[in-house]
Amino acid sequence: MGSPKGKKHRVFSKEEKLRIVKDYLKTHETVNKFAIEHNLHSSVLQNWIRKYGELGEEGLASHRDKCGNRYAALHIGNSLDEMGKLELRMLKLEADLARLKKDTL
Repeated sequence: MGSPKGKKHRVFSKEEKLRIVKDYLKTHETVNKFAIEHNLHSSVLQNWIRKYGELGEEGLASHRDKCGNRYAALHIGNSLDEMGKLELRMLKLEADLARLKKDTL
């Protein structure tokens, strides 16, 4: 079901994730037992272990700045300065222009 609406999720830094994964790799406990001891969900720990195995330390870095809708500020009225509003407007117009060019070909 997930968390209740409005509940803040815990945020872990790259260093915290790395410490937890390295501690897990040193122990001989199951993922479930280790996750319960560290107040984590086992799937979260499994994802961190997998990413650490595939990409190393950089796999544990946050990717929040790379996701989301970059045009959302135009519609929800985020508090942007005038220059920020103009830059977002320009990006949206450029995307619209590229879409129109593609449609005419």
